[in-house]
Amino acid sequence: MHEPVEANVEQYLAGSEKLPGEFTAHLEACVDCRLKIAAMKQQALLLRSLRVSAEVEPRAGFYGRVLERIEVQKQSSIWTFFLEPAFGRKLALASAALTVMLGVYLVASEPPIGHNVTVSRVIASEMIPGEVEPGPVLGASPEQDRGAVLVNLVTYQEQ
Repeated sequence: MHEPVEANVEQYLAGSEKLPGEFTAHLEACVDCRLKIAAMKQQALLLRSLRVSAEVEPRAGFYGRVLERIEVQKQSSIWTFFLEPAFGRKLALASAALTVMLGVYLVASEPPIGHNVTVSRVIASEMIPGEVEPGPVLGASPEQDRGAVLVNLVTYQEQ
């Protein structure tokens, strides 16, 4: 569409009587613009015919039913279950009880400080099979402990 028609096409389709002279002159001279305006006018008439003549009011209780359906269909998240006050308190108490039980277990299962553990080693070339010779005492010094662990690793054999 050309500029004079494009600038005033809405006024023309609305049925305005105040259109510039160049608009009407261009429409009389240009067949392409005249065809496009005629197609737009037919579409506008078709759309106007589809309008509802009177305002439609919904039946009583319509909005209430819509809101009720929305609430029923609303998906609840897994997090809403955890955020409920009653469940939240139970979850907090269970977590605290589990923490206390784990702490008690860890404290009770620790060997006392300074407790000497003997490590046995088997050296196949020096011993009779089945005889176990007591190894160095662990816990005396870190250097001695490292040595005892290394000796056990080097001389380990499955029987």
